[in-house]
Amino acid sequence: MENREESVTKKRYRVFLSYASADKEIAHRIVEELRKRGIRVWFATYELQPGDSIAKAIEYAITASDYLVVLLSPSSVNSVWVQKELGAALSRELTSRDITLLPVVIADCEIPPLLASYQLLDLRTDFDQGVTRLVEQIGLVPEIDFSVLDWRAFENLIADLLTKLGFKIIEQEWAIADLGVDIKAEYSRPDPFGVEATETWLVEVKFYRQSRADLRSIRQLVDYMSRLPARSKGLLVTNGQLTSAARNWLASAEAQSRIEIRVIDGTELKRLLLQHKELVDKYFAKKTEGQDE
Repeated sequence: MENREESVTKKRYRVFLSYASADKEIAHRIVEELRKRGIRVWFATYELQPGDSIAKAIEYAITASDYLVVLLSPSSVNSVWVQKELGAALSRELTSRDITLLPVVIADCEIPPLLASYQLLDLRTDFDQGVTRLVEQIGLVPEIDFSVLDWRAFENLIADLLTKLGFKIIEQEWAIADLGVDIKAEYSRPDPFGVEATETWLVEVKFYRQSRADLRSIRQLVDYMSRLPARSKGLLVTNGQLTSAARNWLASAEAQSRIEIRVIDGTELKRLLLQHKELVDKYFAKKTEGQDE
């Protein structure tokens, strides 16, 4: 007879719903609405059978999903299970699986620091409208198909995104000591004393046809950073995923050289783009329509 845990792994659940047991009623409502719209959801009430290992079944279901929807409430932010599931979702292993995290607020609560940079979907005042927005977010992610872009369009997308995030683009294809940098940008914000401080950012944009970004991009940016004043910062944006070797090398280089380099890989880039639907429409919607004609 087939093991129940094995049967779970053979299914591809588009959405894994993480919630506290105290929120089961509203979680059930959300699942019903998503399934009415044809979205597959892993939900313990439906999927777990007597004798299943809950811990292993949940672990398998998360890694076999495209989206992790986390319901946020006073009960869930203090739930050991939800914290464990959330911690796993933000690990490098699951990031490399390109799982999109969608936090949903269902009751007033303190937002976990790990989710501070995420766009929150709110179901507190209008449940139906909130679910509709959740469905839109789930449907929007597949539109973000980097393969429809070429390297120039991808670089322009990143320049537009940086502008949306508050950066001032100084120059694209900026040269330093005969070495080219894709984007030179500035970001201004008040220091702890209220005085406006401006940071210089060197941005390397790497577009890959394959899914993995190699070590060369990191080495190149570190070389650039070593030639600039200490206040300068580095940013590597890629549509791929960094290899473990690249991440380890970067951590070592930052510790030894005291430089600061921020990496935005394909998974995080999609998260940022979800907050700017106008950019998704500009760079992906028309491309998709054109291919369908």
